[in-house]
Amino acid sequence: MKVSTSCIQCRIGKRKCTVEHPGLPCQHCLKLKKHCSFKRSPQRPPDLLPCAPRERSIVSSPLLCLRTTTAVSDPQLEVKLVDLYLTLIHDKPHTLFHPKSMRRRCQNGELPKAVIYSIMALAARFSDNQEVRKQAKELFQLAKLSLKMEIENVNLDTIHASILVGNLCGAEGETAGEALFFGIAFRMAHVLHLPKPDPTDDAITQEIKVRTWWSLYMIDTWSSAGLNLPRQIHDRGCNRLPMSERKFWDLEAGQKLESDTQFGIGLWGYMVMLTRIFSQVQDLHVKLADGELNESQVEDITRELADQLDRFLEELPSDLHFTRDNLKSHAAAGLGRGFVALHLGYHHYATLLYFQYLDIQLGKTASGTLFVARCKHHAASFSDILSISHEIEECEVVYLIVAHMTVVSSSALLHTLLFGSQDELQNTRKRLCFNFELLLKLKEYWSGVELMMSRLFTFQKACMQSMDSIYTADRWIVKFLLHHALPIEEGVEIPTGSNLAEREQYARDALSMLGPLM
Repeated sequence: MKVSTSCIQCRIGKRKCTVEHPGLPCQHCLKLKKHCSFKRSPQRPPDLLPCAPRERSIVSSPLLCLRTTTAVSDPQLEVKLVDLYLTLIHDKPHTLFHPKSMRRRCQNGELPKAVIYSIMALAARFSDNQEVRKQAKELFQLAKLSLKMEIENVNLDTIHASILVGNLCGAEGETAGEALFFGIAFRMAHVLHLPKPDPTDDAITQEIKVRTWWSLYMIDTWSSAGLNLPRQIHDRGCNRLPMSERKFWDLEAGQKLESDTQFGIGLWGYMVMLTRIFSQVQDLHVKLADGELNESQVEDITRELADQLDRFLEELPSDLHFTRDNLKSHAAAGLGRGFVALHLGYHHYATLLYFQYLDIQLGKTASGTLFVARCKHHAASFSDILSISHEIEECEVVYLIVAHMTVVSSSALLHTLLFGSQDELQNTRKRLCFNFELLLKLKEYWSGVELMMSRLFTFQKACMQSMDSIYTADRWIVKFLLHHALPIEEGVEIPTGSNLAEREQYARDALSMLGPLM
């Protein structure tokens, strides 16, 4: 008997039958979500597999069989990891989902595989189950493969999947993949004219579009700088800010918005306001490195951005100022980590703004002296908020970009340890110790943290190159501060006979906490 080389559907249609992997449907049946006679497994084709944990475990998918034979048998795994993702990741580096609707879609098997696998890949690394943690990278590969199979579906789900996979690429140091998948999300958002609502959109869908758009704006501001690429999402001041998180969470399906302002501005709205200032800080550093500004112009721009940061803090509602009581209040409402993220962002952006004034030559002016003091203050405040957030339940932050921000804070603290006054040393050491403890903890979750940590040693060497000029605000320092996803070259030698030997030993003792990187 002649062995068939095509499935029944393709034979009927007289078309070429292509099967990429044994056990999978052919490409035509896969695209149309039809049963394929070439798929000999008793399971359904991948695109028809339900997402509900009660109907399958994660390893039942043929896609996973391509990557692993390790079994994860917990039937509630998806629900657990979705909850973990919503608790630890969502609403910090991005805000894409309505929690109640998302949980319902997961339970009903309505989430695309690219979305659910991405969420599971992000959350698995925080699981108490060691076997689940081991699945994180395999789930990441599944998410990428699933997204590639769904990439022609231009909709919110595909944008969300692209954002999540882009985040995973960044976490694994795959910079090209990070740029690619974020770029796909940016372009799809333009194609769909986000955040413009459709006439049939209910309040939940409208707010998801708004939050997705501003997440892309935030991602573009951070990622484009981190990868040294041009921005693609531009804020023209015509889109409303995200509403109050509590009001958003309480929305029900079918509910309509009476006005754009009826639910106020939430934590993410204030994060967007800060990011607008951050983008200007980035532009300042780039112009400074390119030699486009003289010292006087740099001071003027720095002073203007400093005023913007001061006004931002002054205009914050009283319940959003950073106090222990406010932190506990937000934690009780499930917003503790988001509240911390807002204030970490504020102090990080301010540290970046003043960082170039740690250059001794710039610090000799009256304005320079003030800016040096502010840089030290914000770097120390960043560390203090991190420490407090880990003392209060439901407030600790563990998403990836915290590691880069902690490295910048630690760099300013290292500078103080090397060149600050004697009375600054004790508290600076304590803050550095906590920062390093957190970096080591984050390294357990995110492999990309090791590259970020290595930058501290490079910075220390740069600081030690001369007594008179710690470093200049050139292209090297721009790379150090902003291009966090790229390796930083050293090219710095510590001079022989430097009388900074004692302070250098302080720095080495502190950095020794980071272990093998030394």
